[in-house]
Amino acid sequence: MAIKNTNAEPEQKNPKDVHPPAERQSHVDKDSIAPPLVQPPGAKDSSEKPKVNPLTGGAM
Repeated sequence: MAIKNTNAEPEQKNPKDVHPPAERQSHVDKDSIAPPLVQPPGAKDSSEKPKVNPLTGGAM
């Protein structure tokens, strides 16, 4: 639980010497995804946002 609030009291903030373990990576699969030029045609890029109908909020 990270607190990024600048108004947080010193006792609420995480100590400066506490870090997550080196084995724990938040984006492990990011390196394993091929760049868009190498992916097969028609493959959806995970970075592109889905197209949404602005009136209904549903997928187009």
